[in-house]
Amino acid sequence: MRQIRFSAAVFAACFSLFTVAAPATAGGPPRLPTAAIKAENTRWADAFARGDYEAIGRLYTKEGALLPPGGDRITGARAIAEYFTKGYAGSQPGTVSFSNYEFYGNDQVMTEVSDAEVRDHGGKLQIRGKQILIFLKQGGVWKLHRDIWNDYGPVKSD
Repeated sequence: MRQIRFSAAVFAACFSLFTVAAPATAGGPPRLPTAAIKAENTRWADAFARGDYEAIGRLYTKEGALLPPGGDRITGARAIAEYFTKGYAGSQPGTVSFSNYEFYGNDQVMTEVSDAEVRDHGGKLQIRGKQILIFLKQGGVWKLHRDIWNDYGPVKSD
């Protein structure tokens, strides 16, 4: 009799745990934090439009790296800021926009595949490219960890 009561208690505990846990997973896989990643893209684009390349550098992890086409790896916030400062020296800030998103990952690591367009201060298309970005969540904040891109080829004149 004692064994039956023990078995019944174990069954009741397991059943209770199952019924509480089941609704948490019944909704399917967890949602990806795509809105948070898009918000980081917006912060990047806003800093670019202001010509605030120091702010762009701060959007990367401590070990964050750019992997530009035809160039060496650029690692760290200071080096990333210098890369953009040198690349856009003497020109008014332009704009960048992102589209055609694909997201892969979880609540700690996200990979984004997307397109980017860079326009000069006057709105003329300068670069159409594709990119892969890897974001890491550090201290509750999403940071860029790897940033690689290449272009679709020469931009055709209008």
